[in-house]
Amino acid sequence: MMAEQNLRCFAYNAPPASWLPPRQHLTNIVRRHTIKFMSTDWIIPREIPADKALHAVSGQYREADPSAMETLLTLFRVTADLQGAMAQRLARHSLSHRRFVVLIMLQTEGGEMCCSDLADAIGVSRATITGLLDSLERDGLIRRVDNPEDRRRVTVTLSASGRRFLDEILPGHFRAVASLMASLNENECKKLRELLAKIRSSIPALLKP
Repeated sequence: MMAEQNLRCFAYNAPPASWLPPRQHLTNIVRRHTIKFMSTDWIIPREIPADKALHAVSGQYREADPSAMETLLTLFRVTADLQGAMAQRLARHSLSHRRFVVLIMLQTEGGEMCCSDLADAIGVSRATITGLLDSLERDGLIRRVDNPEDRRRVTVTLSASGRRFLDEILPGHFRAVASLMASLNENECKKLRELLAKIRSSIPALLKP
């Protein structure tokens, strides 16, 4: 029962291994939860500084809030760990996170999208999406078709191999996502999402002078 509850808690709404969700349902999920992983240029401490050290900083700078600093560093640490684990998991299938998201977006849109729409949907430049599509096409997972009426528009479609590939890897991916969130019940998942949404809404504060 707990496992079934957790399937509804995470970004991908992970289903049982024997079932793949309807494409229209996945579309909404991916659009809401497509994220850009932290840059590899970020350096995150492996251990959060001790409470004593954080309070020492607040003693030197009155603006420093030890609780706020510890919470932000913890959030950064968890994000970095998730990024690393996800990268390792996808690497087993010769995928980067971006290549994976492109394939998922195509699947949830019925197997095809305009190239420019795809770039906008995942938040990358035209040059970046071209590079991603080049590699996926070389692997036989997608095809690009020119629009005969508008040569500037290129349609990207999942190939038959691409569909089979996703059918092979997604059940295991969804199982892993469910296991990741298994320590939280449904109410805890909901509360976590609410708290993260509050933090996200405050991000513009970092851009102030």
